[in-house]
Amino acid sequence: MEQIQLDVLLEFLYPQALGLLKKEEKSVPIVFQDGLRDVDEADVQEIIEAVIMERGQDSMVH
Repeated sequence: MEQIQLDVLLEFLYPQALGLLKKEEKSVPIVFQDGLRDVDEADVQEIIEAVIMERGQDSMVH
């Protein structure tokens, strides 16, 4: 297992996405069961989507 902060992951694999996230979203720790060697841009996009959805639930108005 390997843990990395989302902004560090993005700096290396998908830097153009850094501007899409809030400060608190960038600091989310991401855990990879099999490490980073097989992570590609599509995986990173899914991670970003999941983080935005998870963090956005707190700010939704009911």
